[in-house]
Formats: sequence, C-alpha cells, structure tokens
Amino acid sequence: MSDTDKILQPKRLQPRPLKALRVCFLRNGDRHFHGVNMAISRSHFKDFQTLLQAVTEALRRHVVLRSAIINILRIDGSPFTSLGCFSEGDIVICCCQYEEMIWVEYSVNKDFQRQMDLQNRWHQRKIFSETLEKITAQDLPEAIKLYINNLKPMVQTTRTLIYSGKTRASRMRCIVKMVNKQYMNYTCEDPYIEADVLRHLQSHPNIVELMYSVEEERYMYMVLEYLDWDVEELLQEYGSMSEENARSVVRGTAAGLTHMQQLQIIHRDIKPGNLLIRFSSTSGIDFELVKIADFGMSAYYRGSKLHSCCGTPCYMAPELVAESGYDYQVDSWSLGVTLFQLLYGKLPFGNFSQIVVEVYAAIMSVEPSYPKEMEGLLSPEAKNLIVGLLMKNPSKRLTIAEVVQHPFLAQ
Repeated sequence: MSDTDKILQPKRLQPRPLKALRVCFLRNGDRHFHGVNMAISRSHFKDFQTLLQAVTEALRRHVVLRSAIINILRIDGSPFTSLGCFSEGDIVICCCQYEEMIWVEYSVNKDFQRQMDLQNRWHQRKIFSETLEKITAQDLPEAIKLYINNLKPMVQTTRTLIYSGKTRASRMRCIVKMVNKQYMNYTCEDPYIEADVLRHLQSHPNIVELMYSVEEERYMYMVLEYLDWDVEELLQEYGSMSEENARSVVRGTAAGLTHMQQLQIIHRDIKPGNLLIRFSSTSGIDFELVKIADFGMSAYYRGSKLHSCCGTPCYMAPELVAESGYDYQVDSWSLGVTLFQLLYGKLPFGNFSQIVVEVYAAIMSVEPSYPKEMEGLLSPEAKNLIVGLLMKNPSKRLTIAEVVQHPFLAQ
C-alpha cells in the first residue's frame, strides 16, 4: 500500500478513546511538508481556539504561514469545529485565513505512520484473533444444529458468516447469520444491537423476520427467514428496473421505515443489498414482498441527534459524512440514492471503485449525475421523488411520511 493510499483510507469508525488522540497536521497545499504530530485532549487544550493557536506556533517552526491557522479540515474538505471532532490517527489540513483547501499528493511523516501501523496491527490482532473464515457448520452452537439442518455457507468473511438451511420441523428455508460482536462494536461508536432491534420490529411484513437468536460472549447467531433475492443481485443480473418494479421496492421499504420510526429506530444502511425480494408464487416475476434486512448498523433515536459515522459510503447522507448530527432523514437520503440506482442503473455520487474520501467529497458538494441518455425517459413523479430525497439539507429533504404520500407511489 502506497503512502497516498494510507492517507486516503476511509475515516475510522471506532469509538473515540478518552486518552489523548494522536493527530498529524499538514500544511494546506504543501506536498513536501510531512506534518507536525500533536496529542489532542482536554488536558492539553481548553478549547478549539487554543488548539488553533498551538497548531499555528508548531507549523511556524517548519513552514511559512501567511497568517494564523484559522481552519482545520479533513481530507474530504469537511471542517473541524471542536476538540470533540477529532479521532485517533486523524490526518488533517491546516488553512490560513481566506485560503481554500488545495488538493495535492499529501504524505505524512514516517513516525506518525509507524505509530498508526502499530496501533492498527494491535487492533486487528485483538478483533480478528478468531476469524470466521475457518468456521464450519459443525462449529455452530447446539441450539442452532438441533433445529436447523442442510447448512450450506453463502457468505464467509473474517467478520460475518451466513449459512442457508432448513428448519427440521417445518422444512422452511432459513438463514443463519453469525456475527463477530467485537468487530461490530469496534467499527461503530454505537453498540451492536441487531438482534434486539429485530425483536422489536417482529412480524412487520416489510422487515425480515428473526426466528430466534443465540448469543455468546464474542458472537451473535441469528436465524432469519429466507427470501429469493436481494435487490443488488437483481440489478447486477438484469440492470436498471422499470418504474413499476422500482415503485414496489420503494413502497415496501417506506412501509418498513415508517414502522421503524414509530419504534424510534434508524437503519443507517439502506441500500439495494439490504432489501430482500420475494417473487409472486403465481406469476414468478412480480414482486410479492420487499423486506428490509441487515440491521447491524441500526440505532435507537431518542430525540438527540446521533453523530456516529457508519454505513456504506456511497449511500451515506451529507450530515452523516460530516458527523454534524443526524436523525431519521439519513434513511430518506439512502432511499433516494437507492431509487436513483434502481431507475438509472448507476449511483448519483461517486462509485464503488473510487477512493472513499472522493465519494464523501461528491456527497458533500456535487449535484447528482443524471445520465444524459435517459433524459426524458422517467416520469415527472419519479424524478421529483429522487430530487426531494436527495436534498443535501435534511430539513428540506422529504420525510418517509411524505414519501408514502408521494404521487410516484400513488400510481
């Protein structure tokens, strides 16, 4: 991995520790200066202004400044506004007054990179000490094997294991999902509560059904209902959808999100891969059911804005990327990105192969990229719903309640 690749890795999603945080401060536009390393904590600096003064003094020992440092920015251009914004290992750009951020091939000093490499290796050893890649069906708890047979692996990674199977009593197809709880708690500031959330959402027609769960100290096992496809698979197999099928997906998803919001739950990872489809048993081609799945990033919303940065980058709302505080409207944004992908066959902001910070920058500052070859092919109602869901200002964005009443779904 090159030095540039290391700098441009996705933002860390782990909880911010209470100890002093190691941060590397780079000079805006200076590709040759490899930064000043500083420890950030309340014991070092009483407020953000004090930090700006200290950073100015530290940088002046190494580079020429036009004036004092006024702004500290992330690589994606979003600003730091308080000491609480920093995370361990942040690499930031320091700007003087009236300066706009300049993108060059920044690199950090070897001492900082060495410290971060050591820390990352320590965390990986701690979290991945027991990888799921070598788990077999025989290793599953007896409470799973007693009731489920014909277990066959569908997905097997270091952090998640998914088996398909059938219940012994009714021969009903099901999914067994095994999750490394320690990894999930590491990647998101909020606790991993997937099984608890699914129990609260039980028996709704547009939420995947949790049949039962088994919890151990390190792992969570969930037995879930089986559906034919997920929407991502349909897009990969057949390309963009008709408005009729997209309407069915949005209608089912909006119904599920409405139920979630009534129970004060935010999903935070709405995307085609987390929307499951069951086809009609009579026609075989019509969508009978759409169900929301994978609640690994979900959280309860109790009236105070959330700040954890988590989810899938291409579907994340601007306020989630900026960690400026968010609520249910992040799910509205993700639904808008999903609808755009269903109808246009591409993403409105960035793509999966791009560097994450470039995707973040597009979400924060670029308007959706509508394919010119499809201009005029969509109904005004469909285009209007996409525009309403992809408003960067969450207060102007359509709510899920408004989506349910939208003319596009009334057709």
